Amino acid sequence: MNRILSLALAGALSLSLGSCMDHNEVPDNARALITAQQLPAANTDILQVKEKYSAPISGNNTFEEVKEDVIFEGVVVANDISGNLYQTLVLRDIKSTPGAPDDQCITVGVKTSTLFPHFALGQRVRINLNGLYIGNYSRTPKIGRPYYTSAGNLRLGPMLLEDVSTHIALVGTPNPKAPELTPRDLTTAAAASWLENKSNRNYLNCPLLATVSGKIKEVQGAEANTPAKGALSGKLEPLPKIFAPKALYDAGFGVDRTLLLDNSTAGFTIRESHTLEALAELNETERDALLLPCDVLVRHFPKIELNDRAVTMLKCGQRPQFTEDISADQPIRVYDRSGTFIGLVEYQKEIGRLKALRLMNTDNGKRLQ
Repeated sequence: MNRILSLALAGALSLSLGSCMDHNEVPDNARALITAQQLPAANTDILQVKEKYSAPISGNNTFEEVKEDVIFEGVVVANDISGNLYQTLVLRDIKSTPGAPDDQCITVGVKTSTLFPHFALGQRVRINLNGLYIGNYSRTPKIGRPYYTSAGNLRLGPMLLEDVSTHIALVGTPNPKAPELTPRDLTTAAAASWLENKSNRNYLNCPLLATVSGKIKEVQGAEANTPAKGALSGKLEPLPKIFAPKALYDAGFGVDRTLLLDNSTAGFTIRESHTLEALAELNETERDALLLPCDVLVRHFPKIELNDRAVTMLKCGQRPQFTEDISADQPIRVYDRSGTFIGLVEYQKEIGRLKALRLMNTDNGKRLQ
């Protein structure tokens, strides 16, 4: 199975380990349905974008809105086909020279669960950042839109799917032999020294398409006979250990492997995503434990908390009073005082009322009414 693996070094330097794939299952006209028909010509490149917005990119979960036409082109070098990337594309600057200053990549977040049919590896795309946000997410340069986490923190997340139709255009058809798909060779002793140099762990070298070589720490020595425990079910993985065990139920989910690089003391943590095959082997309770909360898909909307009486009124089809200063241009997430997600409402500002748009069945917190 072809994989794109994301590796992180001290939270600052990210690399991708990949193999070229020929996945053009969707006709060109179907791929173009979600993208813009055309955009103005590029006026910059990824390196210049990173330098222009170095402050939000190099901060700690910081971001900034782009308020002018900043247009660049890149080639898709990683997508979500293997399941290791979620709602994320990695673009590499066109005609990059591995190891040269122009060898730049950037991540693009898009709020949809299936990107690869529209953005195959080797697909050249053009992006206009005007109206989008640029910054970083977990120290990785990213393009997207802000959202509120469940803890109420503002973070840079994926852009909305409708943003794609106005900000991203396909250029030509996918080229599985595109030179940009050639990873940088980081298997030599010189490369190991480069990796160990902390000054190289910066936004200009992140993310990075690269080939690395090493050994999996957990299958060496005494650790090879010590099974890891699944983070969710507490089950032990079977022996002998392998890199990406499939028939683990939960034991492989959340079990990390450490890649010890050749010619180096550096190491990277590798985590496998859940596969459909592995999910099929779980029972209902185990699958439910893997589900994200239902409000994860609407966290880009503003959030309010209501008292029990107002929540009851919404459930009964009534419109509780509401007079706080909040935008009425988009749906609003409603939570009760215990933090339970109630649903989405419309703020009818002219009469100071909330109207239910979509409410949750709060008996089990999973199904929409």
